[in-house]
Amino acid sequence: MPFNIFDGLDVLLDLLSLDFSKNSSSKSPADKKFSKKSKYTTELWSGSFLAMASILYFIVFKDSLPKENYIQSMLICILIGFLISFVLFFSLYHLGLFYFKSLFKLLLFSFSIIVFIISIVVIVYFKSGILY
Repeated sequence: MPFNIFDGLDVLLDLLSLDFSKNSSSKSPADKKFSKKSKYTTELWSGSFLAMASILYFIVFKDSLPKENYIQSMLICILIGFLISFVLFFSLYHLGLFYFKSLFKLLLFSFSIIVFIISIVVIVYFKSGILY
């Protein structure tokens, strides 16, 4: 049977999540309070991705873009961004990291990732000099 990359990443994540400390099973409630994850982690990540995307869009669109094939270039960049986002979401799902407690968090995170990846593709495409 051939090697599956997702199985290898799953084993790696299992090894990283192991707790080798002496008192791992006997934690006091005060220690659990400090180890509790932030309640707004998804919103923080989504907001940071949207902020980075807005900066990248500002860098791209502050100068005038070439007139020829502008719409076609943008559509190709958007399709490439959606494809990369789909691959990212698919691999996160198979790693077990793509789960959310509410539909709002799922949509916010997905939208921010898609916008961020499209902004990366647009800045690479227009700033690389392929068009000139």
